[in-house]
Amino acid sequence: MGFWSDVQWWEDWQLRFLVLASLFFQYFLFAAALLRKCRVPPWFRSLVWLAYQGGDVVAVYALATLFNRHKKDEVAAGAAHHLDTLWAPVLLLHLGGQDGITAYSVEDNENWRRYLLVAASQIAIAIYVFCKSWWFPDGRLLRAAILLFVPGVVKCLEKPLALRNATVNSIANSSDPTMTLSIEEDDGTLPTAMDSLEKFVTAAKRCVEEEAKRDPPLFFDDTMNDEPYHLFVDLSHPYSIRLRNLQVMAAGSGGRAEAHDRVRASVSQAFDRLFTKHKASYGGVLRAVVVLLTFADIGLFQESRRSAYARADVVVTYVLLCCTAALEFVSACVVLGSGLPLPDDQLPQYNLIGYLARTMRRPRVRHLAFVLGLEDLVDWLWCTAPPEPSRRITELVHDHVAGGWKGYINSEVDYRRFNDGRGQRTLVRARSGGDRGVDDAVERLERSLRLPFDESVLVWHLATELCYFDHVDAGGEATRRSRVISNYMAYLLLVRPWMLMPGARSGLFRAVYAELKKMLNKQDTPSQPPAVEDDEEAGKKKAPPGAMDEIARKIIRQLRNPPAASSGGAPRPRPRKAAAAELVHKAWDLAYDLMEFSKNKMEESRKKKVMEVEEESKKTGQPVNLSKEKMGEIMISAGKDGDDEMWKVIQGVWVEMLCFSAGRCRGYLHATSLGKGGEYLSYVWLLLSYMGMETMAERTQRTELPAEGDAGGLVTPSDPEDDDDGDEPAQQQARGAPSGTVATTSVTKAAAAAAPPAAVSGAAVVPVVGDDDIV
Repeated sequence: MGFWSDVQWWEDWQLRFLVLASLFFQYFLFAAALLRKCRVPPWFRSLVWLAYQGGDVVAVYALATLFNRHKKDEVAAGAAHHLDTLWAPVLLLHLGGQDGITAYSVEDNENWRRYLLVAASQIAIAIYVFCKSWWFPDGRLLRAAILLFVPGVVKCLEKPLALRNATVNSIANSSDPTMTLSIEEDDGTLPTAMDSLEKFVTAAKRCVEEEAKRDPPLFFDDTMNDEPYHLFVDLSHPYSIRLRNLQVMAAGSGGRAEAHDRVRASVSQAFDRLFTKHKASYGGVLRAVVVLLTFADIGLFQESRRSAYARADVVVTYVLLCCTAALEFVSACVVLGSGLPLPDDQLPQYNLIGYLARTMRRPRVRHLAFVLGLEDLVDWLWCTAPPEPSRRITELVHDHVAGGWKGYINSEVDYRRFNDGRGQRTLVRARSGGDRGVDDAVERLERSLRLPFDESVLVWHLATELCYFDHVDAGGEATRRSRVISNYMAYLLLVRPWMLMPGARSGLFRAVYAELKKMLNKQDTPSQPPAVEDDEEAGKKKAPPGAMDEIARKIIRQLRNPPAASSGGAPRPRPRKAAAAELVHKAWDLAYDLMEFSKNKMEESRKKKVMEVEEESKKTGQPVNLSKEKMGEIMISAGKDGDDEMWKVIQGVWVEMLCFSAGRCRGYLHATSLGKGGEYLSYVWLLLSYMGMETMAERTQRTELPAEGDAGGLVTPSDPEDDDDGDEPAQQQARGAPSGTVATTSVTKAAAAAAPPAAVSGAAVVPVVGDDDIV
């Protein structure tokens, strides 16, 4: 008896619970929409997805329950069931969703036909219910239902239409008239029409040089900047539009200072078009009408004969109408006001040594996560460091591109070399031109840039950490920025490899982690030196076990003093078959070369300072004073100069790698990432486009490179054996027995021109952004 009474109770209260649950989902989605542009934890995004899907399911189920109730009892329902007819248009409003979360992902936009079918079927059910109960005994209640029914139907149909408006085909077919005009009918309001890259490069270089002397305009008057979502569907801008963007981005110091804010606003506008209704021109009018009608319904219901209905239904109706009216009012204020908040512009940080330190402190947690299949989630949590602000990084990218326009790009070939560079230009600038030691160190650094890009990123990431922990408190601001970009690129490799580079392998990160862990688990041999000197260099206070600096010092000590293979002390050869071990040794070779570069720069600075002291003494006629204290000051200053130069090189290489990765990511992938909080790589990608650089859309449509361009951009080893890591034992002992080699390259224009472009593989091609005679 109790069971059937519970069933009967559920039959009576089922619809009331469903409409209140639908209301709850709408409030949660409204709050979640305000946070969608921010970087939130994965569990919260899972809740947003469940609410996005569950809100529609609950609204549909409530309408179906309402349909069944009126179908079963068309006459006997009486006045007690007339009140739930007023809930049908409110459920249609809920089914229309929230303005700030029309689509959860880009794929939802492509499924607009399914949402249209659902909306049409639910509108038909609501019309059926309304027709069955249109003869309200109370005329005020009838007018309230009619007033709310019309906007409910309109808003329900608005969602699939908004989804259709954000599809790739819809955006591609709705090209801006200015874009078409600039190509076909130039009326003089745009820059002179350009039909070749050579003309664009010439005009862009002159534009940057002229605009750098002017003050920036108060507003960004480029119409394409107001519609940046064209880039997110891989539509490239014509040269005239790209030149107009460049004029604003390069205008004086203001262009650099405002670059980050302009790009951030563009990302926000693209998000609004792809995932919300905020770009709809009629949205504000519809929201105002809905707000007025919902409040009018509350007034009409207040004056109706409420005593004729069940008390529970009256309470639910009050809650439903008042809460819906409040939600629509706040939503209308957001639409008519400033809109949703700006997107998150921070750089997530993943650090290989930091991840290693956490796993070594809590090995049982790692093992339990592996057993439960939650290893990826633990990796995400343990690799993550507090995000860093990105404004300074944006300024570095702006300076890099502006410097290329001013000091390097002079032709179409230079333009493509610059876009294909991933650190070569920084290394070319680092050459001293006179100091053989510096030039040799730079030549060895260039070898790391010939690796596949994902391997190069991982090698430079580990080398940056080794240099950081070996040179504590050196480099200043360049050190911090270098590590920020390094950790972000490691994050892309592990979490977003498809955005880092097509074909990037996220497994490299875990493979190198396993290799470092195996290296640290080895027992120290008696021949290894103690770690006292390293502890003194790192600081006065010894780090706790498992700390990052202790882990890094152990890795450096192990790589600097590898275990001997025999009693004779001969260095153990590098394992050829272990790719992860090879990458670790290459990272140490790179770190060693960077530190050697720092030492050479320090010696160069020391000589220069000594010469300055001698010249100053000659001018004053006093004897040269190079006391012990004076030489100590010179050595300290020269050491700081050497470290600064090393970190400037590391920072420059990372900036070029960041631009290289951003320019090779499809716009569609950037659009997909926006639905998950966005990536800073999209900021760099938009900035490159606005400053006239080549993105994936332009690169895929470029014509065949001229012979001169191919010849000038290729570097191949002069001897195939150069790629084999076969240093002489004496060289290995001189470098603390690391396993790297000195790369020697020799390329001439004639030899490069003789090789057909199609015969050069992608893995062997390395762009060099420097003078041909230097290479």
